[in-house]
Amino acid sequence: MKILILSCNTGGGHNSAAMAIKEYFDSREIFCEIKDALAFDSQLKSDIISKGHVLLYKRAPKLFGFGYLYAEKHPAKPGRTSMIYAIVKRGAKALCEYLKENEIDAVISTHVFASMMLTEIRKNQLLDIKSYYASTDYTCHPGVEEIDVDAYFIAHQNLSPEYLKLGVAEEKLIPVGIPIKRAFYHSLSKEKAKKLLGLPLDKKVVLLMCGSMGCGPIYKLGKKVLNNLPQNAVLVVVCGSNEKLVKKFKKIQSDQMHVVGFTDKMNLYMDASNVIITKPGGLSSTEAATKSIPMVLMNIVAGCETRNLDFLLNNGFAVSADTLDGWVKETVDILENEEKENVLIDAMKKSFSIYAAGALGDHVISCIDKK
Repeated sequence: MKILILSCNTGGGHNSAAMAIKEYFDSREIFCEIKDALAFDSQLKSDIISKGHVLLYKRAPKLFGFGYLYAEKHPAKPGRTSMIYAIVKRGAKALCEYLKENEIDAVISTHVFASMMLTEIRKNQLLDIKSYYASTDYTCHPGVEEIDVDAYFIAHQNLSPEYLKLGVAEEKLIPVGIPIKRAFYHSLSKEKAKKLLGLPLDKKVVLLMCGSMGCGPIYKLGKKVLNNLPQNAVLVVVCGSNEKLVKKFKKIQSDQMHVVGFTDKMNLYMDASNVIITKPGGLSSTEAATKSIPMVLMNIVAGCETRNLDFLLNNGFAVSADTLDGWVKETVDILENEEKENVLIDAMKKSFSIYAAGALGDHVISCIDKK
């Protein structure tokens, strides 16, 4: 049995979900590999699209949000294809040849662009192969109306109406959740996690993070949180790959703040935390919710993250505000109000227990065995 996972480098979430799925297949000793879908046309195209996406996301979030909302409100008309579809489908033939040459049994895509390529293969009857789409956000992405796959692994059953509205057959919807690594389903005690990280054992922990690139008003917010932090708490700021941000924070001297750059210990930092302040990325919010850590969410990048925010707030999994002062107030309220903290924790425990990558993988394996 051979599985191919197609992702895109437009942000870290798609690749993280792909790695979580691969982790499961590896545990079953099933051959599985991850490929950049856009690179099947050319590496240059992949770089241009991916870097352009990241640049807009980080430097012009309002423009990024406008583009996303425009795509949402102007789906492709029946019988027609979008400009995006026309661009990404050009890699379909090369992808098809790769699937044939390597005798791949099934393909799982963690990005709608990759599913468009698989749809093009199916449209032209180039190859009969099982194909699946795994969503990485709490919404139905623009472009889903143009894809045709054997099953859609979606983030939550409450999102089914969005897919049905676009014409997706109900029997193809499988609400398994967003795939995250197995480690996030296991937790250490806060005391043990803090000890391993060198954090004070007698303090509560506020974790401030803003994606792998450390985008948004994280510096201003970090200073404001620090100025309003109770004496029995410390702030941990994770800056990701943003080295300039690390240097700015390290100029601030405080026993109540710990600054971290890129880290592979996010699992431990979440275990140590009492509250997390972050943007509503699909993967990061799922990781926190799976560990039942109360979240204060910042709506700083429009588009799918606004949809994530709406979903998480409407289902009682997180809190938010519209200003820096509001985010600080919500954070302190959770630290000082045990009842508010427990309401959030209980809601998350009821909805985030399924090992999504495992449920997804088991379904794919069963379908291949039946073929």
